[in-house]
Amino acid sequence: MYHVRETQIPGAGDRFVVTFDDDRQLTIIIRNEGERQVRWRSEADANSELLFELSEREARRLAEIFDGSYFESVDTDLENALEDADIEWVEVDDEAPVVGQTLRESGIRTRTGVSVIAVQRSDRTHSNPDSSFRIEAGDVLVVVGSKAEHEAFEAFLS
Repeated sequence: MYHVRETQIPGAGDRFVVTFDDDRQLTIIIRNEGERQVRWRSEADANSELLFELSEREARRLAEIFDGSYFESVDTDLENALEDADIEWVEVDDEAPVVGQTLRESGIRTRTGVSVIAVQRSDRTHSNPDSSFRIEAGDVLVVVGSKAEHEAFEAFLS
């Protein structure tokens, strides 16, 4: 068995400590800037060692693997068709110009080229939201587009 404890690191982010029955610990630190650190402590009186660091995007990919939702297309025609399309998860902060607007009003696709394919709000995912879907602060928009379109989208939100 294991026990998970979450604590806030003031001004820096959140820390999740997974303690196993034999006192081994896995610590995940999620910094406010998006980086993740994974540390391991094999014994109760040992110091934890840094295993690796991940960007927010890398952490999402790794989580997909653990979740069982990661897949890689084996159809080369489809792979070539989607070669320039990347899916990214982008959290909408309080200051974003799209807060309170519907997808239609925001003009995200027209202005940046990315398409919103889902919205994660709290513990619910709204797949394929229609143009009347209203965006709220804290929503995570799942968007698909090219690298240049993603860059335009991130610039648009800031």
